Amino acid sequence: MISLEHLLLDPEVLQAKFACDVVTCKGACCTMPGGAGAPLEVGELAEIENCYEAVKEYLPAKSRAHIEKHGMFESNGGKYFTNCIDGNDCVFVVYEKGVAACSIEKAWHDGKSDFRKPISCHLFPIRVAHFGGPYLHYQQFDECAPGRELGKLAGVPLVVGLRDAIERAYGTEIADQMVQAASTEKIKVEGI
Repeated sequence: MISLEHLLLDPEVLQAKFACDVVTCKGACCTMPGGAGAPLEVGELAEIENCYEAVKEYLPAKSRAHIEKHGMFESNGGKYFTNCIDGNDCVFVVYEKGVAACSIEKAWHDGKSDFRKPISCHLFPIRVAHFGGPYLHYQQFDECAPGRELGKLAGVPLVVGLRDAIERAYGTEIADQMVQAASTEKIKVEGI
């Protein structure tokens, strides 16, 4: 494990090569089977509710109807997730030329919302667990194989591709330190 200020990191977060290849994977991270959608922080529930009016103009009728009937979120064991349609597509998915995209982020890009998207989506495929503090680990999903291949081919460290998300979640200083550590490959591992 690596200790970085108040974070614990799995070394793979700094060692992995990854560059999202949405053209090949077709936005699979937004449509993974399994029932539960994107993990949500409690504070994000209100953010999503506040931006829904701007977001719903991007949503297909099927998604709007699902939200009206089942809501935008679900709770399981005190944790919150975006709702999914038929156990696959997040309710906020919109398809563009066969590629799944996030309607929340589209509204943000178009300047219609101040909320970009859930931080778990922004950090993906870095996942965050909480054991008295944040523990970041890299989760390798089969659906993300194209991103691993492209990252290795281009030599792009995972944290370089996710720098904006890391900065949003943990600040500029930590993002800089993570990118520097991944770029120099001088990773200090501390046993815990």
